[in-house]
Amino acid sequence: MILPLKDIIDLDFFRGLDEKPEMVDTRGFASRDREIFRQIKDGDRLDDAGLIAGWLEHRRLLFSQETGKGGPGAKLPGELFASFYAWITKWAFACGLAAGGLGAYSFLAYHGSRPVNVTLFIAVFIFLPALLCLAAALVGFHQFRSGPAGSGWAGALHRLSMRLFIDKFMGRLQKWAAPVQKHFPQLSKDAGDLLHLDTRPFRSILFWPVFIVLSLGALGFSTGALGGTFFRIMVTDMAFGWQSTLLTSGESVHRLVTWMALPWSWVMPDIFVPTLEQIEGSRIVLKEGIVGLASEHLAAWWPFLCMGLLVYALIPRIILVGLARAARTLALARFDLSRPGYQRLLMRMRTPLMGMDIKETGGSRAEFRAPLPRPEPAPVKAKEERSVVMPQPAAILNTSEPKLKPEPEPEPKPAPGLESELKPGPEFRPPILSDETRVKKNTPGALVLGSARGFQENDMEQIRTGLEQQFGIHVTDTVGIHFDFDEDQDQIAAQVKNLGQGPLIVLQEVWQPPIRGLLYYFVQIRECFPDFPLWIVMIQTMDQEEKDVAPSDVNFQVWKSAVNQLNDPLMTIERWVSP
Repeated sequence: MILPLKDIIDLDFFRGLDEKPEMVDTRGFASRDREIFRQIKDGDRLDDAGLIAGWLEHRRLLFSQETGKGGPGAKLPGELFASFYAWITKWAFACGLAAGGLGAYSFLAYHGSRPVNVTLFIAVFIFLPALLCLAAALVGFHQFRSGPAGSGWAGALHRLSMRLFIDKFMGRLQKWAAPVQKHFPQLSKDAGDLLHLDTRPFRSILFWPVFIVLSLGALGFSTGALGGTFFRIMVTDMAFGWQSTLLTSGESVHRLVTWMALPWSWVMPDIFVPTLEQIEGSRIVLKEGIVGLASEHLAAWWPFLCMGLLVYALIPRIILVGLARAARTLALARFDLSRPGYQRLLMRMRTPLMGMDIKETGGSRAEFRAPLPRPEPAPVKAKEERSVVMPQPAAILNTSEPKLKPEPEPEPKPAPGLESELKPGPEFRPPILSDETRVKKNTPGALVLGSARGFQENDMEQIRTGLEQQFGIHVTDTVGIHFDFDEDQDQIAAQVKNLGQGPLIVLQEVWQPPIRGLLYYFVQIRECFPDFPLWIVMIQTMDQEEKDVAPSDVNFQVWKSAVNQLNDPLMTIERWVSP
């Protein structure tokens, strides 16, 4: 199952609400998420994306009931983004269409004495859009191939594209949305939730909607230019000519035109490709003017120009928009749900909660009766002693015939109507809950990095179990580090070889300030191992009972701000929460 972008936005919005500093009721979150899991049909058989989609559906209902934001006009950030995106795509295409049509129509203005310069038209409406389309295709291909990771020049190009496409774009939208607050307070509040949302977890996916919007604007421009050119040719008598200081012969221009017309030269070459005679007859000499030029030569360029717009500007943009939509779908399919925040949510849903529930059976109660009087004990009679005769072998004992026991009287059968009432029901047995760890099979392993001294003084099995119960991961190994990259690099590299695609988890005590040396240590890990996500799990101390970090912890908020400023989508900060 593929989560749409609006669901991913709402997912991070709700996670942000649960991670607010004032939200400290972790037990309440666990009960709520477990109850949602019970209401999801076939929840045990769904994958991670299916469970999160079901959780979002119920969470939206709960949110609208709790806050009263289910009225008309109120929208969650995901739905608002979908509406805004649908509107802005139409607006971008319409603006491009108008700009291209008006630009081409005004450029082709012909007053009878100066024909339209073919060279300038090709440069502005054919060569420049084709060059921009090629550059956009290269950027999109790099983004699709590299994804959020990357170092060196590839990482620098990725960060630059994210800076231009996302940060500047969202910042501009925030400025545009500011005046709306006075007139539409509810819409402004919902838009504020969207525009100020942390986009780092899905920034690589958000690249494609912005890319598609810009491509649709360019597509509209080329479409408008083609339409404006064709309309101008239909309603006016046009004349086209060329002039150049470098190209002085018509043969050079004819070779260039023939090379450009290769994609469509096989379709009616006499119409869509100017001949050498037509090219030489449309050359404009400044001192001679157009008095001696033939009209059929001056009008022979328009089929070539229209085909150039269609082949080099319009069709590549259509293909690029289609490929961008496919890349967006693939990016959504590859969205990383193994991040610690999402895994913590899934573990809360899958982990059963132990509880006791007393059910009312609805049975009748007996009336109160006074106790019966205690009977007096009967006098004990002395039994007569009888001699016991031991039987001898082969002896015949003359004994009296044994008396038969009287048959018990049959009990009266209950009435037919009372038979079902007197029949005892099945015995109630509490459900048996499995104590096995709720870690999925074939889960990528994780390498845990922590203070070497802390690992020596504490129980490592307790740390492994805690991480597995919180994030649903399998801890393959642990490495004691000294927070000196030159000293720790070889030791980490030796363990990373057998790690697969799992994350690197660093246990960091929250009371230590995020000084530049520690942050640079994390940056060095990411640069040396760019293919592995880095999770920084904040703990109080390495002691067994002092690891939990509250969301309202000031030190945790400082660390969170410092790590987010590093602007690395694969570097995530989380806090230790005992299950």
